[in-house]
Amino acid sequence: ARKLRIVSGDEKQYFTLGEGNLRVNERLDRESICEAVSPCVLSLEAVVENPFNIFHVSVTIQDINDNAPRFDREFVAIEIIESAPPGTRFPLGSGRDPDIGLNSLQNYQLTPNPFFSLVVRESPDGTKQPELVLEKSLDREKQRNHHLILTAVDGGDPIRSGTAQIKINVTD
Repeated sequence: ARKLRIVSGDEKQYFTLGEGNLRVNERLDRESICEAVSPCVLSLEAVVENPFNIFHVSVTIQDINDNAPRFDREFVAIEIIESAPPGTRFPLGSGRDPDIGLNSLQNYQLTPNPFFSLVVRESPDGTKQPELVLEKSLDREKQRNHHLILTAVDGGDPIRSGTAQIKINVTD
């Protein structure tokens, strides 16, 4: 009878052999194993006896959309002087999503309103940075506060999202 066994690999044993098949010991979480590294590959060696053979095995772990985008700060307070001209931009905190590719953060959305719009800049490292743009002059006497919701959206199926509340205080 031929004997098959795993002789090398990571310190943590992600796989076992059973009835000649390579099996997963537990659910594999690509983000905890490889973080942002892509592709995520686990390597191991298997030995077969009678006759003796060594097989080099590489297992690629595919990403699934198991994380929603999140913001470091779920509440953002911004003070804007009412004399700020239209076109003034205010950087907002970026969202984070440990998934990769289409499953990662793809875009931002802002609650529709007449005073502000959203521009998303892409930095050289590929991260998307949302900025609030003043579209219309503010009048503190008419409205002292504005409440908006910034939503970070990924491209997975189903789509996942995370939100941050934005409170704008208009000052004299």
